[in-house]
Amino acid sequence: MNTKFTVGEIAKLSGLSKQTLIYYDKEDVFKPKLVDSNNNYRYYTADQIEVLDSILILKEIGLSLKEIKDFMNHRNSDNAITLLKNQQKEIKQKIKQLSLIENRLNYKLRTLQEFDRVNERVQITTLEKTEYFAIEPVTTPNGLLEVDLAIKRLLTKANNNNYPYYYQIGDMVSKENLLSGNFICFEFAFLPLQIAPEKGTYHKKAKGTYAKCYHQGPYKNITDTYQFLLDYIKKEGYQIASPAYEYSILDSLTTKKSEDYVTEIQIKIEKI
Repeated sequence: MNTKFTVGEIAKLSGLSKQTLIYYDKEDVFKPKLVDSNNNYRYYTADQIEVLDSILILKEIGLSLKEIKDFMNHRNSDNAITLLKNQQKEIKQKIKQLSLIENRLNYKLRTLQEFDRVNERVQITTLEKTEYFAIEPVTTPNGLLEVDLAIKRLLTKANNNNYPYYYQIGDMVSKENLLSGNFICFEFAFLPLQIAPEKGTYHKKAKGTYAKCYHQGPYKNITDTYQFLLDYIKKEGYQIASPAYEYSILDSLTTKKSEDYVTEIQIKIEKI
């Protein structure tokens, strides 16, 4: 039975490249035990195969080479339990973060697919449950520049505080501004949240009946879309009962040309 192995043989057995094993040797992570005194060839021993398997397991669960080296030099059952518990905690946190990202992607994909299926210019829809938004006030004079700056502040705050937000930015135009025709005068920037927040300033978007439509093209032309939507609401015997919620559906993330940008407008409505 062979009791010593060359770098190439160990590489083949373990599925690693020779370069990786040479690097492990250089970094004192996994070194050949034997050196032939006649030719200085270096060999691994049979008992080192199991050690390499352990190193690969530690690498798989997320340890750095430095952490692997430290553990292998001081390994015992107590250290193993501590290390595995710590890695278990880290992996659970990573799973939670990946789940958050998956939800964000699903939300963004859903909004894009809903836009692709729309046939009517105005839709009356029902929001079945309350939604929560992280919000940031838009400063005077409440225009496009100010709402862009508010969005930047909100994203920074959301990331610093680990808000569970979706990949969706938006803004709100107050009911008062809607009634007076000031459609490009923003009250808040917002980020929809996956769950109700435990802290921070947030807004509740009430469940109920909403009129919604899409504005396609540069934002500066959105006034015509608003007027069309408000005329439709009035014609159908409704009145507005909330601020307007503007969602950026197609933006710089999804298209190159501003002419292709799409903004969704939603307004809660009630029968007169």
